[in-house]
Amino acid sequence: MRGEEKGARDGGKWEGGDGMGEGRRHEEREMGAAGGEDSGTVSATLDIPADPTDGDILLSAHDSASDEHQNNVELQQIQRNNITEIVKNKDLQGLHNIGGVRGAAEALNTDLQNGISSRQDIISPRKPSQLCQVLVTFFHSFLGACNNYTVFLLSSAAFLSLGFGIKEEGFNTSWYNGAILMFYVFVLVVLTTIHKCLESISQKKLENSWQSKGRKTQVLVVREGRNQFVHEIDLQVGDVAFMRRGDRVPADGLYITGQALELEGSIKSTTIDEHNPFLFYGCRVVNGDARMLITSTGMDTVWGEMMSQAMQYADNKCKFETYLHKLNNCIHISGLLISILIIIVLFLRYTAGKLDDERRFRPDTKGEPTPLRTIMDVFRGIVTGSRGTVRVLTTLLSLSLLGVMEGMAFIIAVAAIISSRRILAHRATERDYQACLKMARVTTICTDKFGGLTEHEQEIDKFYVGEEFISESSVVASNVLEGLSDGIGTLFLINPSACESELLPLMLWAEAKLGMKAESVIQQCQMIEHSGCNPLQECCRVLIVKNGNQYLHCKGPPQDLLSSCSHHYDIDGQIRVLDEIKRTLLAQAIGYMEAEAGKVIAYACRCVTESDQASVEPNNLILIALISLKGTRTEDTRRAVLTLMEGGIRTILASGDDIAVLRTIGEDCGVLAPDSEGVVLTAEEFRVWTEEEKMDKVEKIRVMGNCLPSDKILLIKCLQEKGQVVALLAQQTVDAPALKQANIGLTYGTWSSEIARECCDISIWDSNCFGFLVNVVENGRCFQENIRKFIQLELIITISSSLINFTATVILGDAPITAVQLFWLNLVVAFAGGLAVLTGPPRRMQMTRLQPVKSSATARLISKAMWRNIAVQASYQTTIFVTLQHKGHIILGTSGGHLKSLIYNGLFLCQMFNKFIAREPEKKNIFSGLFQYYNRWFWVAVVVFLVCQAVYAMAETVLGSSPRLNMKLWGVCVLVGLVSWVLDWAGKSLSNFAAKGGAGAGAGAGAANDSTDL
Repeated sequence: MRGEEKGARDGGKWEGGDGMGEGRRHEEREMGAAGGEDSGTVSATLDIPADPTDGDILLSAHDSASDEHQNNVELQQIQRNNITEIVKNKDLQGLHNIGGVRGAAEALNTDLQNGISSRQDIISPRKPSQLCQVLVTFFHSFLGACNNYTVFLLSSAAFLSLGFGIKEEGFNTSWYNGAILMFYVFVLVVLTTIHKCLESISQKKLENSWQSKGRKTQVLVVREGRNQFVHEIDLQVGDVAFMRRGDRVPADGLYITGQALELEGSIKSTTIDEHNPFLFYGCRVVNGDARMLITSTGMDTVWGEMMSQAMQYADNKCKFETYLHKLNNCIHISGLLISILIIIVLFLRYTAGKLDDERRFRPDTKGEPTPLRTIMDVFRGIVTGSRGTVRVLTTLLSLSLLGVMEGMAFIIAVAAIISSRRILAHRATERDYQACLKMARVTTICTDKFGGLTEHEQEIDKFYVGEEFISESSVVASNVLEGLSDGIGTLFLINPSACESELLPLMLWAEAKLGMKAESVIQQCQMIEHSGCNPLQECCRVLIVKNGNQYLHCKGPPQDLLSSCSHHYDIDGQIRVLDEIKRTLLAQAIGYMEAEAGKVIAYACRCVTESDQASVEPNNLILIALISLKGTRTEDTRRAVLTLMEGGIRTILASGDDIAVLRTIGEDCGVLAPDSEGVVLTAEEFRVWTEEEKMDKVEKIRVMGNCLPSDKILLIKCLQEKGQVVALLAQQTVDAPALKQANIGLTYGTWSSEIARECCDISIWDSNCFGFLVNVVENGRCFQENIRKFIQLELIITISSSLINFTATVILGDAPITAVQLFWLNLVVAFAGGLAVLTGPPRRMQMTRLQPVKSSATARLISKAMWRNIAVQASYQTTIFVTLQHKGHIILGTSGGHLKSLIYNGLFLCQMFNKFIAREPEKKNIFSGLFQYYNRWFWVAVVVFLVCQAVYAMAETVLGSSPRLNMKLWGVCVLVGLVSWVLDWAGKSLSNFAAKGGAGAGAGAGAANDSTDL
């Protein structure tokens, strides 16, 4: 079938190509000889000037020629920019003003018949070297790392430490602590710079991959009158490219001549001809053969500009991550401010003569030498000491840097990775480990017409040609598409009433994706005989006459048809032998398709020669393709859409199809409720709305038809300005900018293009797409709630430990907890606490109980109940342990190391009891469901917590840094921890009593203000 296609793909003759390689080489040799003669003439002229002034004249002429060339280059660049704007705006009048397509070709210095010259100068700005780019990136990253509150405060602390240390101890011994803090600043800045630099380089590589991903397809162009294949990425402005059925438009450009092109990829049934000559990157040619003039390529196309603009919003994609970062910064900055306040207060104590007991109220000797042992003593004091002025500051700063800020983010990241793998579980893949957490905050899902949103009971699931599954980014040879269209279209030649209604989706798919036309099939093909009409149940055979030739088309179950096939088509339209290896691969593909969809149809054909026309047998067939159909599960989709709606997530159907079709789908699938105020409109109506109308009505939109990719981006932007968190479900390359613009990008099925998958956060493979989204949202909200519980646990230990050290140091000049103890405590609480709290399973009614945040601008991270629990526990721990530090020798009859060991172990056990409180931030019964099997990891975390504490206590005793406690003091520690439960119950009871007392005044207001801003 269409054997001439092979010749075209091999560089044979095609509209304007001479195909004479020897003549071309002879022409190049003549041009080279002529060039050599010209060069020799110029050299002779320049070697011996006839007059001394001739050299100046020649140089002047050279400068004039150079200036003229530069002016021509600038003028040509302006002309190219004007043409790009004309194509971008689809300005037909502007195109006529410059002389139409021919005038545009002249401006681009190309010939519409012979194309551009291979030696043509390419006008492009000079790009800096890779080393320069890396240096610039590193410099900007360094400035960004230095422009940080943490660095400023830490530097201030370092200078204060150095200055006050010189005042107290002299220069020779006082610079150690300041130098250590300076080292902290240096490490922090360097690590942050490297992190930012690597992120920037990675982002640049990702942008470059978007430009090259999916652009490895070869495009047939004409250059210097010769046809040749080049990669999409190697196309140049001014190239003349051939567009054929099945090709994807490789760049923005103008229609030149040929058949009218029917495109699929933006608005349905877009026709390109002399009256509408504008072609845009990413659309698929479903019908017609023509030539186009390329006016812009790569990121200079309309698609590339939309992608670049969408990239500007990439840092706003995950609000919850922003809130966590904000919380970390608050903790960090608060710790640094407290540390600076400590050093100032202690310096004032020094000036007032109130030194700590460690120096016996005597300042250290000034001017002491600085041997290695002195430096080691300083480091030992920082690690194990708890008293001293500058040493306390260094202790708290090292704790803040190592124990709190990075630990919490690290544990959440690890838990997010484990949670996402459990949620997706072979049903989807994620490109961002926080994707499931992002889905927890989604309020609107914008989707195209797929994933169960269809008016039919069946839909095309997979399309297999050669040795690969076909996606939106695949380019299939036109002869393969034509053969498949004829095979499917033969149903039009049979009595339609004899065909099963379940094949109607197949016919519609062939019309939309393959360009099959019922009228063309009926006019061009004449049926001679046929047997069977339902290829889902039996092998069907149709003998037709087309263009004077007879063709036998067979279709049916693949197991029955493959035995009659001896060859197969590959994706490039070449005929290959169907050997045993290929049959094995086909069997695997058929098994996979049947497991996913259940219904698979194989299509095959062959040309009938005159010798076998008398007896046509279905043998020696050429396999064209395999197509699988699956049930749309419309009822499951409807239930999922309604469940999402109950959970506060609306669904918007935005597609390039007609509004009547989309309205029917919306009503059948629950997107458009009969009694709702949902707006149904076309994209053109949406575009003409004023900004005020868009802001007033955008949240009421449920169905929007005839959408361009730019319309989807505009819709998403309007929703985001209203505070909505938007997820976009798409498949096509042209929708990649919209996927980046959305807060969450989702792709569905094997049809999704490579570029679309690169730009998304989650690729869904599950057949029940919306049912899967319900599961992701449920688990995402559960994990978000668990993170809040973990934050409560971390804030209690952070606030209480900081207040204990701050209060005790200011009052007594003695911090009761050392740096190593605090670091170990934070480490165990983070890891064991994360295991206990973050692994909690989702609960029933999670969708309806956990309403999403309405506005990202006013989103809350810590609820009032959490603040109450934090305030109660932190104030209790601070009060009890500062009191024991100050009056412990009177209350318990012990002092010194035993008292400090009691304070540390008591604080440790308080955090273990707080794990139980964190399970239920609002309920008084903190033991609810605690002994169920799904909470087994909680008990594992408790055991790990106690074992870690026992090991550390034994290590301290062996090393002699802390004395062993007797049973009485251990009992005091346990009692102090148990009181935490009593205070939690009392605090929640008083809070509930106060809430009931004020219920009559404003129950609705209380529900609206359930949370407080961070």
